Amino acid sequence: MRFTAKTDVGKKRTNNEDNYFVKEINDNFSLYVVADGMGGYASGEVASTIATNCISNFLEDKACLIVKESKENVKQILKEAVNFANLEIYNLEKTDDKYKGMGTTVTLVACINDEIYYLSVGDSRIYYVDENHETITQITDDDTYVNTLVKTNVIDENEALTHPQRHMLTKAIGVFKSIDFDVNIFDKKTGYLLLCTDGMTNMVSKENILKIFSITPFDELSNKFVSEANKNGGNDNITVVVMEL
Repeated sequence: MRFTAKTDVGKKRTNNEDNYFVKEINDNFSLYVVADGMGGYASGEVASTIATNCISNFLEDKACLIVKESKENVKQILKEAVNFANLEIYNLEKTDDKYKGMGTTVTLVACINDEIYYLSVGDSRIYYVDENHETITQITDDDTYVNTLVKTNVIDENEALTHPQRHMLTKAIGVFKSIDFDVNIFDKKTGYLLLCTDGMTNMVSKENILKIFSITPFDELSNKFVSEANKNGGNDNITVVVMEL
């Protein structure tokens, strides 16, 4: 399965608190993880690094087992990996004031035995783009206060774009001792999945994402998305992983 990935500090930040992991672990298991850290000092960078390292190490250790499991058991193992990372960050946050408020988003895709599993905690996103580059669909839900307002019809999607609390998360990895989230199976077998942090989605519209897909060679997509986000302001760290189904 082809992929292209890139992370960049952006134009306004001095350090990159994003992190990602991509690897074909074996012939039947590929893993893609994107994390966007938060917290004072450099603790956001610490949190996103712990998340990607813990999740990838946990799942690589179980690589031979996971490809033999049922779909429900695979979902449970993926949950265990994220919960393991959550507890590691949660416990470290309590050890020193420099880690106070530390946490991270996590977006994950695991391709196991021709099934595509995915999950998200926070506001990093996964988009699906069809093979003809004609439609784009966000397949994850943002765990944000503003998205809750949209779902309950308090505000509409246009108002959400400029809401002063649009970046307030309702869920993140490492903030609480336990975390609740769903693992889903994606049903499309062709097209592309785009995993990205909000440094990308806040700077590049869905319409522009589609346009870039239609005119850019696959291997250059991640570079182009990062370049476009920086051209439009680069207000945050930018991380992009594109995978072809």
